[in-house]
Amino acid sequence: MSLTFKAIVIPILFNPLKHHLAELQQTLLLINPSDINFHLLALGGSQMDMYAGHLSTDTIFREIREQLQRAGVHNRSDYEAFLAHRDHYATLVLSDTSRWILRLAADKSCYIHLHPGRYSPHTFRVKASALKTALAWWVTKQHHLLTGDLQTDLHQLRKGLGLPPLKNISESNHILKIMSLLDDTGSEEI
Repeated sequence: MSLTFKAIVIPILFNPLKHHLAELQQTLLLINPSDINFHLLALGGSQMDMYAGHLSTDTIFREIREQLQRAGVHNRSDYEAFLAHRDHYATLVLSDTSRWILRLAADKSCYIHLHPGRYSPHTFRVKASALKTALAWWVTKQHHLLTGDLQTDLHQLRKGLGLPPLKNISESNHILKIMSLLDDTGSEEI
C-alpha cells in the first residue's frame, strides 16, 4: 500500500530584490540601464541582509515549506501557534547552513514573512545606499557604459540615485567589497 500526500501550498512573503542576490541580479539584467535608479529606489534606505548562496528562491521556499510541514504547520492558524511558542519568530536552517527568519506577515494570504538571518552563513549585511551604488555600477558595467574612472563612475551613479558623493575611493571600502562580490557571482554579461 502506498501513501500519497496532498501537496500543501504554504504562502511565503519574500522580497528577493532585498534579500536574494542572484534573483536581484537576474531582475536587474532585464532592466534598461536608464531605468535602474527608479528600480533601486525600491530598496529603501535602511540595512538589509542579502543572501548570496547557491540556493535558488524555489529551493529555499521548498525547504522552508518542508520543515514547516514536518512541524505540523499546514495553514495560518498552525503557523500562528508555531510562532507563539517561539517568541513570535522562528529560525530555520537550510541545507547550505544558511539561517532564515520567519515572522507573521500582516498579509492575510501570504502570512509567512521570510528573510535571511542576520550574519547567517552565505549572507552579508549591507546598507541600502552601498548596495544601490554597487548594483548601479554592476548594471552599468554589464551594459559596457562605464567611463573607466571608478571615482567618476561612482560619483555619477550616486548622483543619479540621489546619494551624496564619495570623498574618495578608500572611503568606500564597503561598496568595493559588494562590487567584488557582484563580479564574482555575476559573471553573465548581456
